[in-house]
Amino acid sequence: MKKKVLMSASLAAVVLAGAAMVGAAVPPPPVNQFLGIYDTKFPNLTKTDCLECHVSDTVLVQQHHALINTVSPPASCFNATGTVPPTLATGCHVMVSDGSGGFTFQDFRDCFNCHTQTPHHTSAAAVAKDCKYCHGNFIDNPLDGHYIPTYPASSVTPLPDGRTVPATGGGTATVQGCAACHQAAPQAIDPKTNTVRPIFSNQDTHHGTGITDCNLCHNTSSDVPIRQCEVCHGVNSLHNIQKDSPNAANLGTVKPGVEDLGWGHIGNNWDCQGCHWSWFGNSSPYTNATVPAINGQSSYTVIAGKEAVLTIVGSSFVNVGPDGVTVYQPTVTLVSGSTSLTLTPFSVTESEIKVSVPALAEGVYELRIAKANKVSNLAKLTVTPARIIASATLGAGQTLTITGTGFGPAPSAEYDAGIGVYAGTTEATVISWSDTKVVATSTAFAANGYVTVKTINGALSGKILAAPKKAKR
Repeated sequence: MKKKVLMSASLAAVVLAGAAMVGAAVPPPPVNQFLGIYDTKFPNLTKTDCLECHVSDTVLVQQHHALINTVSPPASCFNATGTVPPTLATGCHVMVSDGSGGFTFQDFRDCFNCHTQTPHHTSAAAVAKDCKYCHGNFIDNPLDGHYIPTYPASSVTPLPDGRTVPATGGGTATVQGCAACHQAAPQAIDPKTNTVRPIFSNQDTHHGTGITDCNLCHNTSSDVPIRQCEVCHGVNSLHNIQKDSPNAANLGTVKPGVEDLGWGHIGNNWDCQGCHWSWFGNSSPYTNATVPAINGQSSYTVIAGKEAVLTIVGSSFVNVGPDGVTVYQPTVTLVSGSTSLTLTPFSVTESEIKVSVPALAEGVYELRIAKANKVSNLAKLTVTPARIIASATLGAGQTLTITGTGFGPAPSAEYDAGIGVYAGTTEATVISWSDTKVVATSTAFAANGYVTVKTINGALSGKILAAPKKAKR
């Protein structure tokens, strides 16, 4: 028979001691920031924060360029209307006068030129309240009919703000609710980037999402306030959130119930009591596969038509079930339009997956980690076109014929976009341009010299060869 365990005054003292620490502490509060999205709000983000997930300008350029053909008609590169913020439909690159009769680009390396509000919660999935589309099983969809308790509040029932209890040695501690762990800290150390940044309170982070449907949180229909929170944060999702702790006996896999305290919701009886104040031993009634998390990087790239090995970093990729025997292993799913692939990794640790990816067609693929009935948050795999100069042959009249793949769209006749053909620093005149063949002319072209083709996906260089002489008959 399970024995009811009550949180002791000494445990409350541990909670209070955690509150005095700077930043993401173990034990919390505030909770350490390894799993899911950092407890922040969109107006507080900087470009550096965005690149924590989106990697680099180079990766973002490829991902954005791959979106050009996702709208109908295909998007233009240039925003001739000057619409601010620019969109795929109007064209992304805004041209502004340089004051001398010419034009130059508005700075397009600033994420916030286009993303004037959070881009995440304005998507079609967010508007349809399909939260799991991006967040995976870290959250529940408010319209999916998931289990929400209806029984009256008791010492087991969490409270949104928790409750305050005396702590041994003086002072107070917050227990029995979300705020037992999720509290604000003006100067916290982000463990993923080792930088100092503020952690915000639940009230700030929820109000900072950009979601305009206030009824999701404030339309209470029960005398138990946590029930409205459970519309998005249900029992099943909360009881499966756990990261591997630096416990030598368990290192390398998640073992619910025997992890160090403060590394998730179900790692230790202390974690259970943080929400429930009283609980029944080291068990979680809904745990099987813990929710896998793709952390710190949500944008990956490979080259079209080539097999590749993809290394995915994150947390909770493998776990042992509550029976202590069953091991839950991950698969990798890729989806783009009608294409859907399930791949089995050849190497798995709790925090890293290596998987062989077959040759894919170019485009943007949705990437997720699946483990039994749990799915990770969304990441993106951009398959960029293969870019090769196969030959560059110089013919009569200094005309150069360049063949290959991945040259992309032709440079604009109206704007100098930096796309074109160059001999050193001299720009050639383009005669024709397709994805596989470019013809240009310039007096700077010379046999055994080099040509550079600047494409929308980057620059390519190749050696110029003279056309073979025709044999005399």
